[in-house]
Amino acid sequence: MDKTFKVHGNGSSGNLPAWDLSVAFYSDLKDPQIEEDKKMLKKLAKEISLYRDEIVYLEPYELSILLRKYESLIELSRKLSYFAHLYSDTHKTDEEVSMFRSKIREEISRVFENLGFIHFELNALPQWKMYEFVNHPKLHRWLPWLLSLFSGYWALSEGVSFIINKKSIVSSSWDRLYDETCASLKFRLNGKTLNEAEIEKKIHSNDAKTRERALAEMNKVYRENAHLFTMCYNMILKDKSVDDELYGMSEPVADSLFENHISKEDLLAMVNEVTDSYIPISQRFYKLMAKLMKVDHIGYADRCYNPVEIPEKKLSWTDCITKVLTAYAGFSPEYLAYAAQIINCGTIDVPPRKGKVSGAYCIRGQVPYILLNFTGSNNDVRTFAHELGHAVHFVLAADVGILNNTTPTALAEVASEFAENLVFKQQMSEATTDREKLALLIGRVQDMINSIQRQIAFYKFEERTHRERKKGELSTERLNKIWREENSRCLGFDVGKDAECMWMGISHIFGMPYYVYSYAFAGLVVNNLIKAYDKWDENREFQIQEDFDDLYIDMLSNTGVEDFKSLLEPFGIDAKSPDFWSNGLSLITDYIDEIEKLAKSEGLL
Repeated sequence: MDKTFKVHGNGSSGNLPAWDLSVAFYSDLKDPQIEEDKKMLKKLAKEISLYRDEIVYLEPYELSILLRKYESLIELSRKLSYFAHLYSDTHKTDEEVSMFRSKIREEISRVFENLGFIHFELNALPQWKMYEFVNHPKLHRWLPWLLSLFSGYWALSEGVSFIINKKSIVSSSWDRLYDETCASLKFRLNGKTLNEAEIEKKIHSNDAKTRERALAEMNKVYRENAHLFTMCYNMILKDKSVDDELYGMSEPVADSLFENHISKEDLLAMVNEVTDSYIPISQRFYKLMAKLMKVDHIGYADRCYNPVEIPEKKLSWTDCITKVLTAYAGFSPEYLAYAAQIINCGTIDVPPRKGKVSGAYCIRGQVPYILLNFTGSNNDVRTFAHELGHAVHFVLAADVGILNNTTPTALAEVASEFAENLVFKQQMSEATTDREKLALLIGRVQDMINSIQRQIAFYKFEERTHRERKKGELSTERLNKIWREENSRCLGFDVGKDAECMWMGISHIFGMPYYVYSYAFAGLVVNNLIKAYDKWDENREFQIQEDFDDLYIDMLSNTGVEDFKSLLEPFGIDAKSPDFWSNGLSLITDYIDEIEKLAKSEGLL
């Protein structure tokens, strides 16, 4: 297979490409199309409002007209809100941009606050009318969405929904304050001033003192801003509690479970299996790392340090693209084609810079946008593979339509985790020495523990804080204590005072409550897929005569309309089995066994 890839964009470290928001959105804040789209949004909302109290009387073809208008309205509102979000995330220190984003959010909220009747009137239809709609050819395009709607989730009053939507603007302001505060933080290390993304990279340094100083500095700056972070988090907790009460949710995680199409039993089964794995997996692994480092025990700053890391040269952006696309090509030419097309769209923002948020993410859509903070490390390659996996998934899933495409967060992470595995497999196949393989395996297990065991520790932190907040505000000291307890239990050592404020840097618990368990969920689903993939050819004669990659692409195309158990059936994976979660965890155990074997053969143990 030809491993040469033609991609656009300057790959030099000094001139990394930034995204072009005009590809799918607007050129800048002054683009006249913004005002035109706002007018169209209001026009569509006015036309849709004419259907109030009429849905029960509609013929199927009339409902199809309404739903087309509704889809157009959602698509236009996303165009405006995504642009405001993306532009803001690279201009966090610009007050005008912040105000623009807030204004867009308020205007969109006003448009939707009077359109909740669509859900409520459909949900209140008599059974015979529901039957007519779901069985009519004119409405087959929206069948998954209609079936979900008829499930009864929207049984609360329209008035309650109106209140929740109305106050959402105020609610989101706490998350906005958190984001803007993080973007403005300044950290000092070795005489240099760094932003949050840059100091985070230093915690991955090969130098122990640099790691320790970077962690201590992050914790110190967070502690200096603890009053604000604690206030934001307490208000977010309280706001969610109010919403849960209005929605009639029995517990804080209930709405997340509904949106993810996961039962409470499935969540508890996963969480219990993962917490039971703390000792045989995460704690065992970190004790093994201490032996390789020739120390009694490692510290929190050493979690991501690879003691057998092969010296790496700084990679260019072009190097990064080539490595990721090579891995994708080894899996599927079709998968590669989707990825290369995305890279060439000009929708990736690569370099860290002033005013840009830290971390990485991908915005969904037929034209996905990826935000990175690329510095040329091997870890950046894995991050890019992860976000590009999201992007390919979003392109495939978009084909089912904007209303049907309700891919839950627990499945949204499957594509990204699987993409990371493709890079790992490619690197292992290219490794020429056992020491190289050992270094890669250690890095892979670190990533897996970070995305499974540690994310469940974060989930346990969330669970405790959401429940305790019902009794009153939590102090910084109390939040620090809960964080320290849950992470120490997972890692097998006390994270220490120099890491007790690090919960303040976990953006998901502020902006997306109960998102963190999705990483663990997806990681274990992916591990089951990996084990099936590794055995696919040898078991091929006993299975459906399909290629794994074709089934995988088909799965990504349907994550918005099927649950995870039915999606895994074509691969011969029984997600209903009580061994499903432990089977996913066993892959990590296999890797740790291999690490011990290679370390002994290399004379390191």
